Amino acid sequence: MSLYQPKSTLKLILYGFGFVSLPLIIALGYAGLYVDRLANQSQHAVYQAVQAITASRQLNDLLTTMERSGRQYLILEEEELLENVRSTHEQFQETIERLHRLPLDNAHRENVDDLAEAEAAIFERITASETSDVDQLALAQEFMSLTQISQEVLSGSNRMVDREVRTMRDTAATAQQLLFWLALALGPLTIISVGFFTTLIARPIRQLDHIIRRLGDGDFHKPIRVRGPQDLQYVGERLDWLRQRLLELEEQKTRFLRHVSHELKTPLTAIREGGDLLGDPSVGELNREQQEIAEIITGNTQQLQRLIDDLLNFSTARDTAESLELGRTRLAPLIEEVARNHKPAMLSKDLHLQTELQDLHLRADAEKLRTIVDNLLSNAVKFSPTGGRIHVSLAREGGQVALTVTDDGPGIPLEEHEAVFDAFFQGRTRAEGYVKGSGLGLSIAREYAEAHGGRIRLQPGETSGTTIRVEIPLDAQRVDP
Repeated sequence: MSLYQPKSTLKLILYGFGFVSLPLIIALGYAGLYVDRLANQSQHAVYQAVQAITASRQLNDLLTTMERSGRQYLILEEEELLENVRSTHEQFQETIERLHRLPLDNAHRENVDDLAEAEAAIFERITASETSDVDQLALAQEFMSLTQISQEVLSGSNRMVDREVRTMRDTAATAQQLLFWLALALGPLTIISVGFFTTLIARPIRQLDHIIRRLGDGDFHKPIRVRGPQDLQYVGERLDWLRQRLLELEEQKTRFLRHVSHELKTPLTAIREGGDLLGDPSVGELNREQQEIAEIITGNTQQLQRLIDDLLNFSTARDTAESLELGRTRLAPLIEEVARNHKPAMLSKDLHLQTELQDLHLRADAEKLRTIVDNLLSNAVKFSPTGGRIHVSLAREGGQVALTVTDDGPGIPLEEHEAVFDAFFQGRTRAEGYVKGSGLGLSIAREYAEAHGGRIRLQPGETSGTTIRVEIPLDAQRVDP
């Protein structure tokens, strides 16, 4: 069962953004809730602390008021002073009730209860007895005891404030620890999510890049399929349609080159044979001018024959790997044979050929190797100056053979080192007595070398000229294009 694919890359990006943001949103929400809880708890604790401190101090003030009013009443026996005592007593009891509603500890609550009982007892003595029966000295001592208990209640309220502060501090520490562990847990999850969605988004882009490079390299045989969002899958389908069209055009071009090359060979053969007959003394002697014209015709037909052969070789170069006929091959005699075929051209330019050839055997397609050597020597002869030197070396290097061809020509500019192996490329450098070629020789040589699992490249030299190096494995295998 295939995973759900969004219809567009934009939706995939939005999904990824939402999924990656989800842990962060959860963490922020949890932090917000905890901070709100801490704020409410702090507000409640501050309120209770203020209530406890205020009530405790109010009890002290009420005791002072009750003592003053009560003792004055006992002396003056005025009804107004008695009302003040009763009013102070009621306020005292209300304050005691407010304290009882607060979260007091046991010791604090006992002190409040003792204070309430002692105050009620004094109030009863002041209001229920005859004023003359009350001992003023004993009453003063009782009020002093009440004041001490009131101070203990105030101390208990202070302890309550300290306890609430510790509770808030512990709550804040717990929140900090929980948020730390939450961040520690969500961090890797966020990183994993980022990596996962980055891969989902980047993978089809990399596929498209690889496909475009493959098409640029001329590989039209593998079907194209892009995995990812539906819009990129559609792009892959259009690229596959383009691949099929390019493949059709490539086949049409190949057929065209084969047909044209074949059709050109028929009249070319007649022209070449006619030129050969003109130069044959058996059909009649020619004067010097006529002989020169016959040689020009023969030379140009050979040049045209080479161009046609290049076109034919290029049209089949893409299928080289399948057509390799691998067998045991001695490379040194093959190079010497190709060099003999170029001897007339070298004599006409007074070129000197130097060879250093090891007698090596390798498993390869002899005809393809012959074409490689022929194209390299042809280029060396074409670009070498009159009286120049061509050096050919063949040596074994590890599990491969290295063939190098060096000439004394003008060389190839550095910026053309890669392009020189492209099909139909014509560099800026022109040879002596230049006759425009097809620009296919080095391209065909590269195709044949790579089909054997080898490579061809320009080798920088210490002097002017050009050195081309070909490396072929001793036991070549077919390499799929």
